[in-house]
Amino acid sequence: MKDETRILSLVGSLSLDATPTEPFAEETIEFLTALSERIRSLPRADASEELRALGFWLRRAHLADLKERYGRSGSLGLGITFHIAPSNVPLMFLYSCAIALLAGNSCRVRVSGRRTEECEKACRLLADLLRESRFTDMKKRIHILAYDRSCTDLTEQFSRECDARIIWGGDRTVEEIRRIPLKSSAAELAFPDRTSIAVLDAGAIMALEKEECRNLAGRFYNDTYAMDQNACSCPRIVCWKETDETTGRLASGRFWNAVAAASKRYALSEIKVSRKYGSLWECAGLHPEIQTLRHWDNRLYVMEVSSLSEKTAAWPMQFGSFLEYHMRNEDDWTHAVTEKVQTLTFFGIPREELLKQTLCNRLRGIHRIVPFGQALSMDLIWDGKDLIQSLSRTIG
Repeated sequence: MKDETRILSLVGSLSLDATPTEPFAEETIEFLTALSERIRSLPRADASEELRALGFWLRRAHLADLKERYGRSGSLGLGITFHIAPSNVPLMFLYSCAIALLAGNSCRVRVSGRRTEECEKACRLLADLLRESRFTDMKKRIHILAYDRSCTDLTEQFSRECDARIIWGGDRTVEEIRRIPLKSSAAELAFPDRTSIAVLDAGAIMALEKEECRNLAGRFYNDTYAMDQNACSCPRIVCWKETDETTGRLASGRFWNAVAAASKRYALSEIKVSRKYGSLWECAGLHPEIQTLRHWDNRLYVMEVSSLSEKTAAWPMQFGSFLEYHMRNEDDWTHAVTEKVQTLTFFGIPREELLKQTLCNRLRGIHRIVPFGQALSMDLIWDGKDLIQSLSRTIG
């Protein structure tokens, strides 16, 4: 069977131009800015929060800031990059593609066969933009495609052709793709399963005005529910720093009530309810550390645990399910950190304090420490890797 009959080309050209450009080339910034403008011009009803966030990330002012921070003179991209995009974060394929373009590369991006409406909409916007005569050259630098994962010969072909391979996905996906060889000069970046933790100060919660607490809960909602808690940076464990038990209990109740109110807009389908309920009983049966369960309808489950261990972060928390721990010592949250823990979100505690605890405990995990509301914010350093540096070469 010919390749063309097994490949669904969604955007761009099957034949890519391998000629690299300088990182943050003006033609690339112009193209991504135009995409940003297309996204941001959509009626609010036609664009999800995730798509609007992508449009905001791609705006010219932000790209100029990234160029200021990460751009380097005397550099070129590597050539052709081959991206394996994840299914659980629908628009990650475009972030991955945009970053590789900014690093000076052409991009072939395989998206999941289970494409969401937002993925399809983003592809249509991208395809429409590439039809403009001013972006003729960009059409030779982008190819978004889909094919069945059983077609390993296609993955082998694209891996042989690329100068860098970027794998986003679960551990099994990463292991499968890594068995497929690259040419000897090619680079590889892999982003496997990860999970994340949140730390709050009880006193700071109690000091908030009602509207401030509501806004904080909204930021936490965006960090978690927006991706069904499936993204690697979505917190699953919430740890409380508290001066006394009474303050901790009051702050917990106030915070979770606000989150429950924010969660009313969450689209909770029957399949999500079923999987969430099954995970709840699985945890209850396997983990005696669970002390209490509180729930607000089916949209919010909070399970308090008596202790944290390296296994806790791997518990299956999805669709608005959280573990809660009241810390006896200010760095007890570190007990749950393994190499699988990526992001630490925080409120009411100085970032410098959390960074110091991370360094002093010599943690194998924690690649990002960000305030509530920024868990899903994409950056050019991800999982501790400088993506522009990794996807370009400096000419000495």
